[in-house]
This record gives sequence, structure tokens and C-alpha cells, in this order.
Amino acid sequence: MSEARMIPEEEELQEVAVLDDASAEMILRQLKQAEDQYDRMKTWYDHQIANLKEIRDRTRAWAETCLRPYFDMVPTTGKKIRSYEMPGGVLKLAKQDPEYEVTDAEMVPWLKANSPEYVKIKEEAAWGEWKKDHKFTVTSDGGIATEDGEIVPGVKATVRPDKFTIKCK
Repeated sequence: MSEARMIPEEEELQEVAVLDDASAEMILRQLKQAEDQYDRMKTWYDHQIANLKEIRDRTRAWAETCLRPYFDMVPTTGKKIRSYEMPGGVLKLAKQDPEYEVTDAEMVPWLKANSPEYVKIKEEAAWGEWKKDHKFTVTSDGGIATEDGEIVPGVKATVRPDKFTIKCK
């Protein structure tokens, strides 16, 4: 078998009969090279994107600092969202609602006493815990049955094929 090589983008991958460890190793080397190249390129592109994002964010902050005083001098339209339109873009100022932080442990008792219709009671299945504590089987139609044969309503199982993975070193 020949030494591993990178497969160009336009070249179609051909299935190879793997009959021994040497041919399997050759395929693993090719996969490892492709993964390494991907990792290198992804790191490079991530770095480039981070640099461009930083430049964009600094430029946006600079533009906002420069244009905000001008915006305050020009006639605008709108009440909640004031705007000023120019050929190169639109300047907008939107009034923001306050940001609220709600502590349920403190607010719920007050709501129960004053406005109980605004208290939510949420029931949901603890499927993960039930699944750990009970033995069951998947039926041919995708349902589940307990050890006693009782069909459990509200659960749909989708049988998935086994997953073959390869991890290069």
C-alpha cells in the first residue's frame, strides 16, 4: 500500500477493500491528516473571524460615539422608536423597557395571596428518572411496555442503527 496522502476536494473517494491492519492503518492515516488539516484551518479561520469581529465592534462603537450627538440635533420621526433616515443609513433610538429580575421564591407567595390566577402549576413526566428505575421493552410499533406487559402511554421510541465511530490518535 502507498503512503497516506491528502485527498483533493474534487477527487472522489473510492471504497477500498481493507483486508489487513496495514491497509486499515493507511486509511486511518488519511483520516487523521484530513482531521488535522480541518483543525488547523478551523483554528486559522476562527482567529480571522475573531479579529474581524473585534474590528467591526470597535468601528461600531466609534460610529455610535460620533453619530449619537448628531442624532440629538436633527429632527426625528416616531415616539417609542425615533429615527432619522439618510442616504447611507438610518439612525434609530429605541426606548428600552426596564429589565426585570423575578425571584419566584419571593413572588409566588405574594401572588398566591393577591392574584392566584397568575401562579403556574407545571406537571411534567420525570422520564429520565422513571427510565432508570424501571425495566421495559420497546414494542414493534415504537411504544414501550413494562415488565408486566403494560403499554406505557405517551412514549414513542425510535430504534436507531448502531453508530460506528473512528477516533484517530
